[in-house]
Amino acid sequence: MNKISMAVACALALASAQRTQAAEGETLEEVTVLADRAGAATKTDTLLVEIPQSISVVTAEQIMERGATSYQEVFRYSAGVATELSGGDTRSDYFAARGFALKQFLDGLNKTPKGLYGSTTEVFTLERAEVLRGPSAVLYGAGSSGGLLNAVSKRPQWEAGGEIGLQAGNWDRKQLQADFTGPLSDEFAARFVGVVRDGDLMWEGQANDKYVAMPSLTWKPGENTDVTLIGLYQKEDMGTQTYLPMSKTLHANADNPKIPIDFFAGEPGFNHMKTDQYAITLLVNHRFNDLLAVSSNTRYLDQKVDYGEVYPTFNFGVDTFIDPERTTLSRAFYLLDDSYTIVNSDNHAQFDFDTGPFSHKVLVGIDYTLFEQDRREGYSCVVYYPGCFEAMTIPLNVYNPVYGQAFNYGYSNGFDSRSTQLGVYLQDQMKVGDRVSFVLGVRRDRATSEATLSPKDTVDATTFKVGVIAEVFKGFSPFASYSESFSPIFGGDFYGNPYKPQEGEQYEAGIKWQPFRNSLITATYFDIEDSNFLTSDPTNLQNFIQSGVIGSKGVELEAEVSFDMGLRVNASWSYTDAEVLEGTSSHPAGDRIEDLPNHLASLWLSQTLYVNNDLTMRFGAGVRRVGDKLDYYQIQKTPAVTLVDASAEATYRDWSLSLNVNNLADKEYYATCAAWAVPFDGMCTPGQTRSILGTVSKKF
Repeated sequence: MNKISMAVACALALASAQRTQAAEGETLEEVTVLADRAGAATKTDTLLVEIPQSISVVTAEQIMERGATSYQEVFRYSAGVATELSGGDTRSDYFAARGFALKQFLDGLNKTPKGLYGSTTEVFTLERAEVLRGPSAVLYGAGSSGGLLNAVSKRPQWEAGGEIGLQAGNWDRKQLQADFTGPLSDEFAARFVGVVRDGDLMWEGQANDKYVAMPSLTWKPGENTDVTLIGLYQKEDMGTQTYLPMSKTLHANADNPKIPIDFFAGEPGFNHMKTDQYAITLLVNHRFNDLLAVSSNTRYLDQKVDYGEVYPTFNFGVDTFIDPERTTLSRAFYLLDDSYTIVNSDNHAQFDFDTGPFSHKVLVGIDYTLFEQDRREGYSCVVYYPGCFEAMTIPLNVYNPVYGQAFNYGYSNGFDSRSTQLGVYLQDQMKVGDRVSFVLGVRRDRATSEATLSPKDTVDATTFKVGVIAEVFKGFSPFASYSESFSPIFGGDFYGNPYKPQEGEQYEAGIKWQPFRNSLITATYFDIEDSNFLTSDPTNLQNFIQSGVIGSKGVELEAEVSFDMGLRVNASWSYTDAEVLEGTSSHPAGDRIEDLPNHLASLWLSQTLYVNNDLTMRFGAGVRRVGDKLDYYQIQKTPAVTLVDASAEATYRDWSLSLNVNNLADKEYYATCAAWAVPFDGMCTPGQTRSILGTVSKKF
């Protein structure tokens, strides 16, 4: 989605930057395409090579090049980030890094708690996305031990511009998208971003429809003040993915013939996820003088979710097939009517001053999060027991499916929950000369959580971080850091029990090497210990449970290099060894963390060709390797997979035409497989098959 806007804006900017010199026969000017700074790690404008922590930025141009149509696809080529953990799951965006699920932030504010349905991010509304690896509780409170993702919304610009684009692709995808911005007066600038999409998922008849409107307004009364208001309305009418029996997919044989990877095991007329989201964000920045600047970010978000699903009943030790021939699935239904409200506010003051040889950037801040949820559910007794609706199996023959049979369904239980978090933090970024940077931080949190059937629980915590990075010779900067995480997990489990906070600590060391401008090569080692880890419930597909203590160690390598004459390289490799250190009765010590690959590797190459003053061509290709995964019961491995992507784009004056193909070879693979049923059977979640996307757009 983001591809059109990003492609046109970036490709035309590159072409126009070259025209004058090309016409005069001079050497083409080098164009910067790599981000060299980010705000997520320190909440200040800091160069990446001065941050003693592993952080990456996915730029608008990179999003466009790779043809990302969902937020999960944005990070496919980022070191150590495991994406699409549940295949084509539409319920939410699922990520992990360093052995742990990643928290998601939007414009520096916590977006939604893990486990909530209907919290996907529309990539066409984004300027860039940042990956901050490792614990970051001192500044964010709610960051997990794996790190966080911060998406940055498009904002009004003071130069008039815009574009409109049309996309078409397989699975009947059709999308109209528009992005217009410019000044209204000397003090006001506005922007409007809109998306209308009609299409299907890879499962025939499962909708992939979306409507997005994001207006924004910036008021700049002077050079030292800006106030931005961002509105967002997002409506989705989505289908659901499907789960397939392992004996008919990964373990198919002569006795169990394979079913198609896009076989739909749900009910086409019943499976759905409909969401309505309203949000308004206020961003205020003001610099009083050279000493003091203040920032305030606040968002109100309201979302309603209507979810329904029929799916095979995978239960450990019970065969999901109800006939001796093992051709007819037992299926259950699940209903969800969920409403939640989130209020976030982060406010801090920045003091810039010197003490002797040290220059300081000191942040003093306070943030607050309120989460309220009203949840109703319904489910079949064949799967769940407390308060279940009615015993039924809703059978389906996998070789001769007949859909549309009637069954009884309804809501059977519900609960309300309310959680808050209040944190105060202090951070000092110190520099000695131009080569040595220190970061020191401390935070105090108070988190409360309560649900209908559970008493109010209050937890206090203090977290710390310390880091140092030094440029020992030009462009070569070793770093080391210690950081902690404290993450109150808002909401509760399937049965209404509130979650306990998740806590962790990390030791990290690495090297950042910048051999020349427009390059950054990073090597990092990390060692994390985390408690109250949140994981999928192996007995209930709709639930998440907490485990004991998790340990994770690993190495990450990442290189982003842009050469003269349009060649760009993005390469990454990571190894993560995550296991249970102190177990529970169902997840003993020594178990590998389920559904996470030990190895991830990727390589993306792109070449831009400046044909003449009017025409620019770009070609890109990538390969990504996802290592094998192990299920919760340490029985079934999901095989590793290697996938290839490709892209091409032609830009002629203000017009752009591009083609993106992901999973070029149309390789069939499974995102996860789990032995939840009788021996040698269980559940597999399909990975995405080949997607083809064509885009034509016009820039104004």
